[in-house]
Amino acid sequence: MLLLAIIFLQINVGLAFGHCQSDQQELLLQLKNRLRFNPDVSLKLVKWNQSLDCCMWEGVTCDVRGRVIDLDLSNERIFDGIDKSSSLFNLQHLQSLNLANNSFSFIAPSQFDKLSNLRHLNLSNAGFYGQIPLEISRLTSLVTLDLSTNFHLELKLENPNLVMLVQNLKELRHLYLDGINISTPGKEWCQALSSLSNLKVLSMSNCHLSSSIDSSLSKLQSLSVIRLDGNNLFGPFPEKIFQVRTLKTLDLSGNPLLEGSLIEFLPTSSLETLLLNGTHFGGTLPKSIGNLGRLSRIDLAGCHFNGTIPEAMANLTQLVLLDFSSNNFSGPIPSFSLAKNLTHLNLAHNQLTGSILSIEWSSLSKLVIIDLRDNALNGTLPATLFGIPSLQSLVLSQNQFTGGLHEPPELASTALHSLELDNNMLVGPFPMNLSTLDLSFNSLSINATISDPVSVSQIQTLKLASCKLKRFPNFLEEQPKLSILDLSANQIDGEIPNWVWTSLSLDYLNLSHNSLVNSQGPCRLRVLLYYSSNNFNSTIQFYSSSSTISFILLSNNSLRGSIPESICGAANLQVLDLSNNYLNGSIPQCLNEMESLKVLGLSRNNLNGNISDKFSSNCLLQTLNLDGNHLEGKVPRSLANCAMLEVLDLGNNQINYTFPCHLKNMSNLRVLTWKAMMVASDELKVLVLEDNVRLDLDHSYGISKRCYGNHFTRKPGLCRDSEGCYGSTRNTQICRGSEGCYGSTRNAQIYKALHGYDALRSDVESGNNNFSQGIYYQYAASITIKGCETRLVKIISLLISIDFSCNKFEGQIPEVLGEFRALYALNLSHNGFTGLIPSSLGNLLHLESLDFSSNNLNGEIPQQLDNLNFLAVLNLSHNQLEGRIPSGRQLQTFSEDSFRDNKGLCGMPLKENCSLNVLPPSKDKHLDMEGILTGTS
Repeated sequence: MLLLAIIFLQINVGLAFGHCQSDQQELLLQLKNRLRFNPDVSLKLVKWNQSLDCCMWEGVTCDVRGRVIDLDLSNERIFDGIDKSSSLFNLQHLQSLNLANNSFSFIAPSQFDKLSNLRHLNLSNAGFYGQIPLEISRLTSLVTLDLSTNFHLELKLENPNLVMLVQNLKELRHLYLDGINISTPGKEWCQALSSLSNLKVLSMSNCHLSSSIDSSLSKLQSLSVIRLDGNNLFGPFPEKIFQVRTLKTLDLSGNPLLEGSLIEFLPTSSLETLLLNGTHFGGTLPKSIGNLGRLSRIDLAGCHFNGTIPEAMANLTQLVLLDFSSNNFSGPIPSFSLAKNLTHLNLAHNQLTGSILSIEWSSLSKLVIIDLRDNALNGTLPATLFGIPSLQSLVLSQNQFTGGLHEPPELASTALHSLELDNNMLVGPFPMNLSTLDLSFNSLSINATISDPVSVSQIQTLKLASCKLKRFPNFLEEQPKLSILDLSANQIDGEIPNWVWTSLSLDYLNLSHNSLVNSQGPCRLRVLLYYSSNNFNSTIQFYSSSSTISFILLSNNSLRGSIPESICGAANLQVLDLSNNYLNGSIPQCLNEMESLKVLGLSRNNLNGNISDKFSSNCLLQTLNLDGNHLEGKVPRSLANCAMLEVLDLGNNQINYTFPCHLKNMSNLRVLTWKAMMVASDELKVLVLEDNVRLDLDHSYGISKRCYGNHFTRKPGLCRDSEGCYGSTRNTQICRGSEGCYGSTRNAQIYKALHGYDALRSDVESGNNNFSQGIYYQYAASITIKGCETRLVKIISLLISIDFSCNKFEGQIPEVLGEFRALYALNLSHNGFTGLIPSSLGNLLHLESLDFSSNNLNGEIPQQLDNLNFLAVLNLSHNQLEGRIPSGRQLQTFSEDSFRDNKGLCGMPLKENCSLNVLPPSKDKHLDMEGILTGTS
């Protein structure tokens, strides 16, 4: 019986697979012999043995006649051996070929059309690059085509393009083109795909698509998966696509200009995954979202949704992940108690209100992450929240929670390792047996005398900022895994203890805003040392002995002596801020030569000497602030190597300043300050900048405008030197300049070359200075706006300002200023401008502050200024203006002080009666812009 069973089994195996035909085995052996692969990781090719039937080889499948119909060589680390003469292309019975996840690193061969019976072709992440061969478009039997790639080598569809590739592939059901550079315009690629009536899966993530989505895609009524994430799609998303009843997955994430809203969903919807994060979708959520009974993942993070979260969300019993973070949702959090499989709940950065006590947290036993930070949630915290058995991370920061736990903290989940409760109104006790704990900025008083390290477990991240600490907690000394420690904004004084600088695990240390006076030695920090705003008063040491440290922040202390060159041994240093100290001597040349440095802040010290002209050719500086020292010499020409520079502040020094035409190609420069500089040049030259002066208002101080004696003066002229600065008009920007040379009688003007500058004509979003480890550095500057010296922090698009006050600029104000429609503030006060106020300024409809005081302007005030409905501050005083102040709703709302000391002005709000004092209008109605450009009069 056993013998019969064996014979029967052999017969069935033979019927299922057949015996390998000799020619098929020979072709496979030829293929193996030519392929170059890593035998140490191979699981298939390394086992091909000539003594065995090839139909039994790993990765090989035969039909009943012994012909190879399926070849799977994926994940074999093959790096060579397939070209136009390869025996692979003679396996003409192949129906399925899988070469995925190899390392070929050459252009894909063009012989695939020889495999005319192919139904499934998988070349994903095979390492091919360049143009996808046209021959693939001739494989008319293809059902599955996967060409996706995440390799750095570019794979592209240009010729053939996507239209040509798919035009004959009418049987396609699964199409994966992720990571391929597709150049086909939107309407064309959508229409080409819409002809694939059997298509079920369309995956085109990160394909460089830059177009709108045509509604023709909705014709594909068999689609179950659409992935178009990570492209540059824009415009409205066709709502009909939501109505495709077979659709299970829709991923449009990472297309910030793609617009749309959620429609009414039918109970018959098959949708299981909806990913819209990072798009411009918005509006309110329809109540019919509760009809999506199969929905397991929904991600709307970083969109523009508002209104309340519908209670119908409670019907979504299959939810596993819900992320509504960074929207404008308001109202209470609905119940998710029926979503028994929910693991991730993220509602951070909204405007949610109310208590969370009513939520049945105990029923959500599979939750791993809860993030409710940055809302307006209130009330006390339920103990059941801490008792979820699988909960690992709980983030409730920046809300209005009060009180402490209702029950003892030992009931907390044993899986909980990260707890962030900062910026609430909480009181203890809270569980301490965690790896991450943030209790900063509450009403807590931490017991610093706890000495038993077991009771605190093995903490890796501890943040106790503003917890009324007066000493370093005892338990910290015995924390061998402590990596991140934040004790800032406390009341700790004295010296930093010895264990800090001997710790082998500490990477990030923030002790700023205390009253510390000294450190016992340099620490071994690998990421960040933040000692700013203390009372350190010794000579500066290199406070870290680690060459890998990225951030050293020692500003606002009383450090003395010179900057040691040993600080340049930190080869990974990105931010060095020593501002607001008493440092003297010269700036070490090696700092300018550092290729890792992105921010160098040395302002408000007593540094002297010249700025070294040794900036690296690979300079990565984004911020250079040397304001308020005693530096001399000229602006280094090698500073032009710092192409990433956004902020340059050289003000309040004794630099012999020639306006830096050699910086003309710094396309990222946004803030340029040269306040109180010694000027020796004869000409003001045109500086070409690309982006806006964009500053976010932080604090405003009631300080009246002051001019400090030195003034910036120049005769008319453009750069005509070998640098080619002359005539550059595309991105010229008005910068901030104040106080230049002594006693010069030459004229100064703003040039018509500003005419081509586009950045101030529109308000475009800007990124911030983000660095590794998620640390963000803010640059602060001062600017005069609305009559006050205002402190501005970080560069974003909330305010666009021109401040040329307190110089000796002369000549007429160019009409081109009226084209800078994004301006919020314009200050040309305390100069020598003459002529008329340009009527084009009436186009600056966003303008909130206009200050032309203390010049020599004449003529009438243009009627167009009355169009500036947002104007809150106006100062035209101390000029030679004449005629009637324009009547209307805007200008006459200002006080008499806005117009005083203009002897020819009359009308409200002045006391002078126009019937007696009206003067004839000035005949000088046009600006001589040619004269401004050429320097002639």
